[in-house]
Amino acid sequence: MKTRDICLIIGAISFIIFVVLLSLLLGDKFNSQTCGCPHVIENNFVYLFIILSAIFIGSLVYYLSSIKIETQREMISKNINLVLSFLDTNERQILNEIIKNNGEILQSDLTGKFGKLKSHRMIKKLQKQGVIEVKNNGKTNKIFLKDELKKELVK
Repeated sequence: MKTRDICLIIGAISFIIFVVLLSLLLGDKFNSQTCGCPHVIENNFVYLFIILSAIFIGSLVYYLSSIKIETQREMISKNINLVLSFLDTNERQILNEIIKNNGEILQSDLTGKFGKLKSHRMIKKLQKQGVIEVKNNGKTNKIFLKDELKKELVK
């Protein structure tokens, strides 16, 4: 069971208790009193109303915002999959190697797997597309995944 479902259940229970307590309070108002003196509501009863209404409103806001956040995450993952589908197989393989190494890898590691010329061309192509960043690291280059993609792809 997801956290938002548990929160919704807690909110529903607090709403039910709130309605029951409200009906008890209003039930006392409609009773006829012989003395005609006003009925005083205890402070504890008022505090209980405030707490229950805060729990209900808080859980409702959390539930609605979590639905919105989840749909945004699904949209982001669909967009990333769409972007990745435009890459050819060699670019995807290099990108997968970078992802396996937590978003950064040495170019010399890639040349060992793909060859110098092929890895160099694919890295330049990915750099032009804005997928990766390349920085000098001694005799080799260090390749970094862009921060926006790193947040979504490296988990």
